[in-house]
Amino acid sequence: MACATGIKEDSRLASYLSGHHNDRCIKIVIQDEQLVLQQNRVAASDFEADWDRNVLACIEDGEPCYVMYRLDTKNDAGEYQYVFMSYVPSDSSTKEKMLYAATRANLKRIFGDNRITTEYLGTVVEEMSLQGYRNHTLSLNAGAPMTSAEKELEEVSRNEAMMRSQMEGNSSTLPGLSLPVTQELQSSLEKFKKGFINYVQVKLDTDKEELKLWDCSNITAEEFPSKIPDDEPRYHLFNFNHTFEGEQMWSVVFIYSCPGYNVPVKQRMMYSSTKASFLEGLVQMGIVIAAKREVSEGEEVKENDVFDMVHPAKHVSRQNFVKPKAPSKGGRRLIR
Repeated sequence: MACATGIKEDSRLASYLSGHHNDRCIKIVIQDEQLVLQQNRVAASDFEADWDRNVLACIEDGEPCYVMYRLDTKNDAGEYQYVFMSYVPSDSSTKEKMLYAATRANLKRIFGDNRITTEYLGTVVEEMSLQGYRNHTLSLNAGAPMTSAEKELEEVSRNEAMMRSQMEGNSSTLPGLSLPVTQELQSSLEKFKKGFINYVQVKLDTDKEELKLWDCSNITAEEFPSKIPDDEPRYHLFNFNHTFEGEQMWSVVFIYSCPGYNVPVKQRMMYSSTKASFLEGLVQMGIVIAAKREVSEGEEVKENDVFDMVHPAKHVSRQNFVKPKAPSKGGRRLIR
């Protein structure tokens, strides 16, 4: 399932959807982290005759949007059925692709799942035309019937594949990492791996869509909490020097810090979605991660907290009560 963004409808869209409407075509976009009604068009003829002059009029080159298009059929509750189209051009930014893919399920819920009979994704204008809809319908009918859950999974997989394709770049990348990394970060990670430095802080540049070095140094465990920003997310690598059971040890911990929900949705989403690939790339570089944790403030990574991450307390299992054995059979003994 796609990760939910928490993006909700604005007051105008909420008012529009709560009322009784049978508009032929509804265009909804994401603006300022809200779902916004941008166009609504009434029916003039049957759904096929109305399609191109309504849907194609909603499509602006390079601008993602959602389009709800009313058919002439009704569901069992007597409500008109709709085709739900997500238009996300192939040259859209990674942020836009991720945002529209992850918000789609929430919009369906707001609009009413029972009113949506078909849904699909378009990346070029031709796919949004009536012929594009017919081609989509034919492709569905050609295969084996799918359940709604299978359709959802197929759509999400397509979105994820499209996002991964967009994220691939020609810049230096870590093995297995989708977003490009700067050469400066690459060099610092190599130094970290070899033990020249014990701390690296990584920033995800949402404008350039790349990972870059923000800080690298040699720090103590007491200094680590002060490295956690209180206004932006970051990735942190810290090679923790400590003693365990009388042995001197170095253990790498990975911290994803995100200071609560005051961080913009797009930024939270990109950090969260990139984390797994970043970790995979580190492992392929030969950096062994002893512990991983997500925190919201520096107070959560004090020295004792880091120690507990690396060496979690062992819970001693409680022994079950053992019933005493019955006395062996034989003649009774007289106790004097």
